[in-house]
This record gives sequence, C-alpha cells and structure tokens, in this order.
Amino acid sequence: MSLSRVLAVAFLASGASFAATYCTTPDPACLEPVPVEKDQAFYVYRSRPLTQPDKTVERIFILVHGVGRNGNDYYRFAIGATEDAGQLDRTLVIAPRFHSNVGTGSGNCKDALDSSEINFFCRGWTDGTTAADTKVSSYTAMDRLLEAVANKTRFPALQEIVLAGHSAGGQFVQRYLAINRAHPKLAVPIRYVVANPSTYMYLDAWRPNPAAVKACPGYNQYKFGLIDIQGYASETGPDVIRGNYAARNVTYLLGQEDNVDAHSMDKSCQAMAQGPFRLQRGQAFFEHLNKTTTATHKLVEVPKCDHSAECMYRSVEGRQVIFNP
Repeated sequence: MSLSRVLAVAFLASGASFAATYCTTPDPACLEPVPVEKDQAFYVYRSRPLTQPDKTVERIFILVHGVGRNGNDYYRFAIGATEDAGQLDRTLVIAPRFHSNVGTGSGNCKDALDSSEINFFCRGWTDGTTAADTKVSSYTAMDRLLEAVANKTRFPALQEIVLAGHSAGGQFVQRYLAINRAHPKLAVPIRYVVANPSTYMYLDAWRPNPAAVKACPGYNQYKFGLIDIQGYASETGPDVIRGNYAARNVTYLLGQEDNVDAHSMDKSCQAMAQGPFRLQRGQAFFEHLNKTTTATHKLVEVPKCDHSAECMYRSVEGRQVIFNP
C-alpha cells in the first residue's frame, strides 16, 4: 500500500467522533505515518489523528524513546503522565519510534518495519545520522513531525509543543534542540525537556574531568562537542548551534538516584570526561552552561527516581515541567 493510501485510510478510520475517544494504548491502530520523503515515512504513536482538525488540542506532548527504540513503552509512559495530570482531553500525545533492522558498530537491531517506514541506523538516530536506506536524517524526520502538528488551522487552540526525551531520547532532544532548523518556522512556541541523557553536546572545550580529557583526544568531537560535525548538523553550523542553544526554552530533568553505572551508560573516554554518572554529568553541564552563556534554562531534580522514564515523567516534578511550567 502506498504512503498516500495509508494516510487516507488512517484519516477515514479516525471518524468524526475521534476527538472524544482517545487512542491510549500502543496498538497498531494508534500508529500513524508522517511523510518524510516520497513514499517513506516516520511512524509515531498518537492519541488523536495528526491530520484531522481538532479544536480541543491545547498542547502537544512528544516523548522520544531510549536506546531500546521502544516507542510503545514510551507511549504508555506519556499517556500515563498525561492522564495523571488530568490533561488528556486537551493534549495530543505522541511517541515516535526510530525503528531499525540494521546495525552499526554499536548495535545490531532487528525491529520489524511497517510498509514505507524509514529504516534508521541502530544507534545513529540519536545524533542525526542519515537512515540506512535513504539520505534522510533522524533530525529531518523530527522536523517533518513538528511541521505537521504545529498547525493553527488544524489545531486552532494549540498553545505549545513540548518535545521531551529520556536517556538516548534525552541525547536526541539535547542535540536536536540547537541543531534543528524547523524551530524558527513553527507557528507555536516549543519547549524542550531533556531527561537523564548519558552524554551532552558541549558548546566549548571545557569538561569537568581534566584527567579524562588528557587521555581522550576526541573528547570534543561531535556528538560530544562541535568539532567535525557532519550531515544535518554541519548544514546548521557550530556558530548558529551555539546561538540557538542559549536561546531555546530548555528544562533538564535529572533523577537524583541516577548515579550508578547501569542501563547502558556510556563509558567511553568522551563520556567519562563529562563526569562519572548521569546525574553528575547533568549537574556539571548545567552549571557550566550558566557560567558561560546567557541561557535561562532550568534544572529540576526528581527525588527517588533512577534511570526510569516512567518514574521521571510520571513524577510530580516531571508532570509539573510538562503540563504546568
């Protein structure tokens, strides 16, 4: 079935009453393809059709999965947080999936792909690498999603988009927020929420662990810094990236118990130059950002949460950041 036919079926199947009947489980019926290039699409779980006019949508909450590419689980987490906050009737919830059945040096993925679904590289989607079977970057795919939903004609009550991620999804959002070229074109404001990433893209050469820096010549190369940036990121350029980063509306969510070596934490020399564990890496990055830029970003620590997306986003603190900033 062609992509245009898939979209038509999805639209017709939604029905006029969909606005009152939300899609709250990660079933195939809740998947929708977002056109990216020709007959290739980026698939997302969503609580309402992306193409149907809806006057009740005031916020769009997008939650990007971790290294497991388990958009289905993250959709449950996002729906749960939205229901806990009592915001399901006014929020369009979206959980993308960067599926892959091809590996790179850091993984070998065997996800099942839907018809027309873009085949992203196993780990490369986190930093904007082009997909396996096309020249499309994962950042381009997110651009298309944002452009599709930031539509005041379709969603006249829409006030903001919140793009959030956790772990590898937090890495994706932390880099994408400064590199993407869709942001200034959007018809509504967008906020970014970065939760428990293993590493950060630094804007300069400083790192909190000088000993690790000395032993790691590539510590400041992309994706850890702005040296040798390629692809989508290089088209934006390091100077623009630095300016974008300080200007964006960003909140960092850090679990106070995410301070152990667990859940595939990056232990490369580039990562260890940023600190011993995710909590300390986030604290150090935020402190340095405040000292060296004009950014007015926010940091929120979540008690009793370790490296759990569900704990982070369903916590009181996480829900406050998403729904009542």
